[in-house]
Amino acid sequence: MTDEKKAKIGIVGCGIQTQLIYLPELRKNKKAEIVALCDIDPRKLQTLVSRYNIPRHYEDFQEFIRDPELEAVIIATPNYLHYPMTIAALEYDKDVLVETPMATNASEAREMVKLAKKKKKILLPAIYQKLRSDVQLIKNFIDNGELGKIYYSKAGWLRGRAEWAMKSWYAEKMRAGGGAFLSLGSQILDIALYLSEPQKPISIVGVAHRRFMEKEVPKKTQQESIEDAAFAMLRFSDEQIFTLEVSFSMLQEKDFSYYNAFGTKGAALLNPVSINREMHGHLVNVTPKSILNQKDYIRAAYRLLVEVFIDGITLGVEMPIKPEDGLIVNQIIDAFYKSATFKKEVPIKL
Repeated sequence: MTDEKKAKIGIVGCGIQTQLIYLPELRKNKKAEIVALCDIDPRKLQTLVSRYNIPRHYEDFQEFIRDPELEAVIIATPNYLHYPMTIAALEYDKDVLVETPMATNASEAREMVKLAKKKKKILLPAIYQKLRSDVQLIKNFIDNGELGKIYYSKAGWLRGRAEWAMKSWYAEKMRAGGGAFLSLGSQILDIALYLSEPQKPISIVGVAHRRFMEKEVPKKTQQESIEDAAFAMLRFSDEQIFTLEVSFSMLQEKDFSYYNAFGTKGAALLNPVSINREMHGHLVNVTPKSILNQKDYIRAAYRLLVEVFIDGITLGVEMPIKPEDGLIVNQIIDAFYKSATFKKEVPIKL
């Protein structure tokens, strides 16, 4: 492609992610052109098409994906639609950026990876956490041995119990494709896997909690309700332990997310970023001031994700995030649900 030619992008799913991230970032990118939107909500479509001056819109995904002008597709739909929509897009020779989790299970993710290779198309899971500047800073400290051997890390994403959360997700397993661990845990796992490289997770113990609401969930469907909270312990190949807690219905006023890594020489924390080292018998804060001046790490990481996707389409740039990265997350998720079901530690076979 010449420098003048733009990547012609279509987005399916016009929810919060598309409205706050993808549409604004694509509009800023001089190498991208938004040519079509797709969503089942006609009012939402009309509003966004008018606001961003997008030439075409579809309520039918099949019509959308057959649009001959589309070169690439961003899939920002509910979890259970990631797999069929990605497969369809690849079959129509479109490059794909798909939201996390890439699929609802490893079998689906494996098919997606296989087809992308066969078609020689980009399949970019939206695993943006490793693109965060604060996460990369911690990675550099770990890789340079400045925190010693990491032996324990923990993370969590605890969302306050809001009315929307229970009514739109609870007891809708087919729509959600899974509960808190799939929806929230899949995004946090990215940080743990990245900061633990080259070590790999070898086993997991998982516990799923379901808050049964008699007025909202019929008794006959309670046993199949998705979990609103999940807790897991992963064991890595170097005996490092990682614990994870996620929930979208905690009885608290505000959302709370964190990541803490503890080593033999120091520790690193996220949200906000803080790095401490033991020096001459004292604990010293060694967080670079430059990183503290930065704001909105997540938005910046998503901006970079969009940029690399466009550069891959227009310039053939190699993706820093591989489809296999998304597959590994799904393999861990599968092992979690198996462990939670059978109440035992389960090996993770990557």
